[in-house]
Amino acid sequence: MDDEDALDLGCQVLPWISNQVILIGQQTRNKVYGTLGCELFVLSQQVASISETAIARQKLLKIFELVDKACLRSRNEADRFRALKRIRTYKDSTSKIRQTVIKETQESLAHFVLQNPEYHTLLRLIPDCLTMDTTEPLHTEQGYQDEGEVGYPGHLNETLYTQLQTYATCCCRTGHLEWARLRLSTDNQNGDEDVSFELVFRANSFPPAHSQPFVQWKESNVMVPRRTGIQKRKKVGFATPPLESLSPKQNRPRVAQRMRRLALGEFCKLIDNQLEIPVHFYIQSNVLQVVESPNPNPCRGIFPCEGLSLGQWLEKIPHISNKGKSHLAYTIAKSVWQYYNSPWMMTPWTHESIQLLTEGTGLTGQGKPHPYLTTKLARVIVKSKDFYHASDLMHQYPHILALGILLIEIAVGRPLTSEECPHPLSETMINHYYTWAWTTAHESNLKDTVHSLYEEAVSNCLNPELFSAYPIQKYGETDEIRARQNALYEKIVVPLKRLSDAYRDDWDIQSLPTTNTTETISHRDISKQTITASESPPQTDFTVAIFCALPLEVDAVSVLFDDLCQDSTQNAPGDSNTYTLGRMGRRHAVLVHLPGMGKSVASQAASSIRSTYPNIKLALVVGICGGVPYKNGHEEIILGDIVVSDGIVQHDFGRRVPGAFLRKTSVTEELGRPNVAIRGFLSKIKTTMARKRIGSNVEKYLNVINQGLGNARYPGIKQDELFQSTYRHKHHDPVACTSCAHSADGTVCDEVFDLSCHQLKCHKDNLVQRKRLQTALIQGHTPSPAIHLGLIASGDTVMKSGQDRDLIAMQDNVIAFEMEGVGVWDSLPCLVVKGVCDYADSHKNKIWQPYAAATGAACMKALLDEWMH
Repeated sequence: MDDEDALDLGCQVLPWISNQVILIGQQTRNKVYGTLGCELFVLSQQVASISETAIARQKLLKIFELVDKACLRSRNEADRFRALKRIRTYKDSTSKIRQTVIKETQESLAHFVLQNPEYHTLLRLIPDCLTMDTTEPLHTEQGYQDEGEVGYPGHLNETLYTQLQTYATCCCRTGHLEWARLRLSTDNQNGDEDVSFELVFRANSFPPAHSQPFVQWKESNVMVPRRTGIQKRKKVGFATPPLESLSPKQNRPRVAQRMRRLALGEFCKLIDNQLEIPVHFYIQSNVLQVVESPNPNPCRGIFPCEGLSLGQWLEKIPHISNKGKSHLAYTIAKSVWQYYNSPWMMTPWTHESIQLLTEGTGLTGQGKPHPYLTTKLARVIVKSKDFYHASDLMHQYPHILALGILLIEIAVGRPLTSEECPHPLSETMINHYYTWAWTTAHESNLKDTVHSLYEEAVSNCLNPELFSAYPIQKYGETDEIRARQNALYEKIVVPLKRLSDAYRDDWDIQSLPTTNTTETISHRDISKQTITASESPPQTDFTVAIFCALPLEVDAVSVLFDDLCQDSTQNAPGDSNTYTLGRMGRRHAVLVHLPGMGKSVASQAASSIRSTYPNIKLALVVGICGGVPYKNGHEEIILGDIVVSDGIVQHDFGRRVPGAFLRKTSVTEELGRPNVAIRGFLSKIKTTMARKRIGSNVEKYLNVINQGLGNARYPGIKQDELFQSTYRHKHHDPVACTSCAHSADGTVCDEVFDLSCHQLKCHKDNLVQRKRLQTALIQGHTPSPAIHLGLIASGDTVMKSGQDRDLIAMQDNVIAFEMEGVGVWDSLPCLVVKGVCDYADSHKNKIWQPYAAATGAACMKALLDEWMH
């Protein structure tokens, strides 16, 4: 095997090996494995750029030889890279050999780390290789020029993305990299040796009692050199990069800055510390460095509140002047050009991708909203699909069409809704989106309503022949992308730039005179706001009722209201319910605060609500429940999954006779079937496309809940424990409790229900293995909550018995147990939507309740998006 093949082999297997080392660390709780795993992963992201020079290639080959030795204890020296070739062959295989390879590789890695002295050599070689200086330039792309404006090499976008997601990976509760925001800007950096990128991360801070929702942002600035390795630094740890002011209009001289490499776990501390001072980074020799600035730049003063997506913002702003429209459109269009075909644009940008954060101006008066790109810095970079090849498409460039749609939405002041285009912009849906865009642009007469230059930019976005001068087969891929970017800049960005330059104000977003008490985002002090309550609509406008029994269920649902309404209406006589009123999407909803758990309080609330709100067409019982581990005997239900009812079984309805309880078997018939509208709706959400949409929206709304509450994150795979149904939660130590140890009928003492499995020493040998969890653990990802439709058992009895759970599940084919659905079912058209927080056995605890409440609430809103009645 020659050196080039060896380098290619190392690139292919290094991420997999890194994942195996990290898994060993998780299983053994030994930090040395985590150190090696992180170093190998960092290296795997940098191999392509490091290997451009001969000296670096030699160091990489030495590292790969040591990694090969670490992965196979029984070696034949003549067979170079035997272990790595074996891993490449079987790492993605579905055969049984793959499991053998995983087991043997992990055993060999564990032996190498703990007993082989070459482990320390490997740890020394990796950072040496990463921090090498070189005089060979790695990239030679040319910038774009138009009207004196200079772009920059496209590799900077990938360098920025890779460095952040590699060096700044964190696993803290805040999840900083899951809430990264990249500031979209029109600022010029003509001729600068280093290019500045501005990002904000969500900081781990707690809101004051009066402020909801409250999100604190940490501002950061990352400087990336235009050309890697263009000059040597004078001394390790010191450099002279230009740290520009956060206000690009101010020019600052170069000053010497002290830099140091980011330490493991330090990223979280930097983000959460001194929020009023931005943190500065510099990428030097493919390493993310922390710049210790003696003169920190001032913050932009981003208001401590989660911003609105562009779609939500357009719905809320009463009026945007043509000045504001042109500047917003130019900012987004130039950013699309800037980040075209990079990891920041893995999918086309939509009004959900762009978020408006409100920045303080530093002057008296109100802050101004500014667009940021919302992104999760994914560990695996999926190559952007710039071109669709099907010959029957009206438009073949998804990113350009998506830009055109954004410009049209800004011009008309409303977002493209899911009813108009219900599926994501994909190759099969692009004609549907194109039809909407063309029709809306034609009907809106953009030339007269905004400006002829604006119409020109939109028209070019919708022109399927925009890149006709650059046919697909004419150039190599890199030249082809560059040619498209040139056309994008000339035909779309430049007209918007000319229009934007004609206006003096930056935004000029105005409110029309109105008696509506709802304030616009640009005229509020968000740092002091709660959710603004608008005037309540008529009682007849409320068509959805949401029933919650527990405060944590109410919290999760409340975050998802798009608007809250003033509850100034008196309840009808006889209605003692307590309500929260608001809007979710297109519907006005009533949140019913149940005074307790169980079917009786739910029944009383359901029977009273229509006297005050007579047009309720759908009742949703939302919250947490106990799940049956196996649906229909084979499909797994794990903690955090969601159950949706297509029927209710009252499991505690029957007769108590001496020595036994006889359940009534025909309970489903007595409770009745869902009405026609709900049965049709259930048929719809069982379809493949509807389930995909709902699953995607559940993830989106889970993020919203996490942003608002901060305590609804996935607890971890290790916390999901299913014990055998016959294995009791009791004192297993005879010395600790004699009644538990010597009970002949299996009864336990009262104390056990207040103690955890760890305190009672419940044996892990009695755990049931879950395939979904094992797969997620091996692949290194968090399981997504699955949605299960089926019969749900409801009653006043709390189910805490694995054997009784399985017996009822077998008799009635139920998938979960809860306590309020049966009380609402007879009075209103009803669905039960609940997150699974335990397995309805004696080992149940409260660890999963916040996350399960969040998944249930997220699914509830995703279902409302699909409800058409």
